Amino acid sequence: MTNKERMLHMVLDDQKLQELYDYNKSEYEDLYTAMNSENVVVAAVARIIKNLDGSIDESVQKKVYMTVFNYINDNYLL
Repeated sequence: MTNKERMLHMVLDDQKLQELYDYNKSEYEDLYTAMNSENVVVAAVARIIKNLDGSIDESVQKKVYMTVFNYINDNYLL
């Protein structure tokens, strides 16, 4: 298991997130599976972890923010 996958599991293990966004954490063994999830929140979290890669560079953070923001807007159906 990679560090990014450990981080993904730490976030997805949150009980409140699981209840609010109705996902089963056991369905997401790796980052690839999470990024391709039909659950927009799970996929967004995976994208943040994959693309941010621990960077503190503001330009990288802004790029990741815009990527995730656009993904959510394009895929989250209310």
